[in-house]
Amino acid sequence: MKKRQMSIPIFVLVICLIFVVLVSGCTYNNPNQQDSTPVAQTESVTTETTQNVQSESTQSTVSWKNFYSDHTDQEKSELIEEAKDEILRIFPNVDESTLDGYWKDHELTDTGYPKIVFNNVDDTSDEFTEAQKIRSGGLEQNIRDNIVTIKVDPESRDIVLYIGEMPSPLEEETRKIPLEGAEKKAVEFVKNVKGDDFHEEKEDDFYIYDIDTDPNTGSGLAIIVLFNTYKGVQYLNDQIYVRYDRVLDTVSTYSDELKNPELMKSLTTLSPIPDISEEEAKEILEAKLEKSYPDEDLDIQYIVWNGHENYLNWYDEEELVYADQPEPIRLIWYVTFSDEKMRAKDSRLATPAIIDAHTGEILLLNFRDINIS
Repeated sequence: MKKRQMSIPIFVLVICLIFVVLVSGCTYNNPNQQDSTPVAQTESVTTETTQNVQSESTQSTVSWKNFYSDHTDQEKSELIEEAKDEILRIFPNVDESTLDGYWKDHELTDTGYPKIVFNNVDDTSDEFTEAQKIRSGGLEQNIRDNIVTIKVDPESRDIVLYIGEMPSPLEEETRKIPLEGAEKKAVEFVKNVKGDDFHEEKEDDFYIYDIDTDPNTGSGLAIIVLFNTYKGVQYLNDQIYVRYDRVLDTVSTYSDELKNPELMKSLTTLSPIPDISEEEAKEILEAKLEKSYPDEDLDIQYIVWNGHENYLNWYDEEELVYADQPEPIRLIWYVTFSDEKMRAKDSRLATPAIIDAHTGEILLLNFRDINIS
C-alpha cells in the first residue's frame, strides 16, 4: 500500500470537513508537487482542435439499479434492525435507545442508492465527557454529549458515514497517539468495518494520505484518506476518509465513499491513457479564458494544494455514476488555477477546472461569468 504524508493549513481542513458533511468527494494535498507554478499565456487552442474519437463504448449497458435490490417494507424493517446490530458492534458506546433508523431511497435529489439513516445518535463515552470538561473552558453549559449521524448501506450492511460535531482538542491536551499510530489504527478500523478480506483484496489499489494538522493548528487530529485507483488511475471521489482524534484515541469521523466495485468496473471502460496531455489541457483552458476576456491579462497560475490538481483522474461524481442511464466514467485532467485578481484578494484563492483527457472538452469551469458544469 502506497503512502504519502503532509501537513496542511487549517483552511484546507475546514474545506475537507465541510465536504464530508455534504457526503461528497474531498481532495487532498499532493506532497510531490510544487505549491504554485506561474504559467505563461499560450496561443489560443480551441477545444475543437483536440477532439478525438473514442474507440471504446460510449454508452453504458448497466446502472446502479442493477446492483441494488427492491425491498418490501418488512425487509426494510429487518435491514434496519441488522444495521443497529452492526452499529453497536463498531461503536460499543452508542446508546441503543437512540438508534431510531429510517430508510432513505435516494441520497441525492432523485438518484443514488438507498441508505439507512440514524440521526441524533448518542455515542458519549466517559473519555469524551472528561475531554468536554476541559474543552468547555469550565463552563458547564458548554459541555455536551457526542451526538452523531450514522448511515448504513443496506446492501453491503457496511457503515458508510459516522460524523458528529466534536470540537478539536486543545493544545494543552496530551496527544496519546502519534501520526503513524493514528494511521495504523485508522486502517484497523477500516478492516473492522469492511472486513479483512476486503482490505487484502484492495490493499494494492489504495494509497494513503496522512494529514497531520498539529504542526499548524495544534488540533490533535490526523486525517487518513484511502484513495481507490483503477488501471493505475485514481478515482476523483472513490475513497475512505477517517478523522482520528489523537487525544481520545478514537475515530471522530468516518466516511466510506467507495461505490459498488462491480458497478465501477462496468462503468470504467475508457482507456486510462490520455489523448490530451496535461499541458494541452491547460492550453485549452487558457484559450477559453482568453476568448472570454480578450482585453485582459489574467496572469494565470496553477495552484497545487490538493492531490488531484494537474493529475489524471476518473471522473466519478455521484450524480453521474448514479444516474439512471450513466455514461462511461470519463478520464479527466483536474487542474486548479487562480488569476491576478484572485491572488490580490487572497493568495490561497483558486478555482478548479476539469478537462476531458480524451476529447479536450471542458467539463467543469466556474470562473467569473463562465459557468460550465
